[in-house]
Amino acid sequence: MRLIGHRGARSEAPENTLSGFRYLRRLGVLAVELDIQVSGDGELVIIHDSFLERSTLGTGQVSEKTVRELAAVDACHRAFPEWPEREGVPTLRAVMAVLRDFEHVQFEVKARTEEDSHLIAEKFPPLWREFGFGERGYTTSFNPRYLQLVRESAPEIPRGFLFELGFEGDPIATALELGCHSIGPHQQRCTKALIEQAHAACLLVSTWTVNEPARMRELLDDGADSLITDVPTLALQQDIWSRG
Repeated sequence: MRLIGHRGARSEAPENTLSGFRYLRRLGVLAVELDIQVSGDGELVIIHDSFLERSTLGTGQVSEKTVRELAAVDACHRAFPEWPEREGVPTLRAVMAVLRDFEHVQFEVKARTEEDSHLIAEKFPPLWREFGFGERGYTTSFNPRYLQLVRESAPEIPRGFLFELGFEGDPIATALELGCHSIGPHQQRCTKALIEQAHAACLLVSTWTVNEPARMRELLDDGADSLITDVPTLALQQDIWSRG
């Protein structure tokens, strides 16, 4: 089973920051999940929320800020006041440069509007090709529309369908309809039966967000392919999976 750092190492380093990704590398974990949003000037940036207040010391909507304004925001010290570095919200290009040596990257797309879905499906594939990610990662989303658009614009990029605890549809059927390579269930939805059904349909299973050692071991026994965690240091102490 593969260990994947959530937004870098969310509980151990500032999430979705360059220094947070470097921290994960220093742990020896070369697999990461991160989040793509669209700035006010139409560029792809790495931040989970549509607003700045929770994860940065800035205020306002990401969609109303330019790349330059987002770069000037302190994205490190909201959750980690003693963090030794100060960084802003990074661009996707800058993050891809830092992740060149990573073995697995899940680029989760937060496309909440039709316009954003089209824009990301247009701008993401050239960067993917430029940095040579190939088969080393996936683009994932809760948004079926984005997954369909990126399938049309860049069918060579592996895709994963994410779903929440309350998702009422058939996730495997949805993933297959979208030509996905994986499903990403909330960990409470990740049962042994679901994993077996997914594998029978030739889909990988990457579940989130798993922070308890007992649950990690249970998911390993159930056959999950990878899990995403906020606490990679704690996870590594279990020594139950491949880091690559």
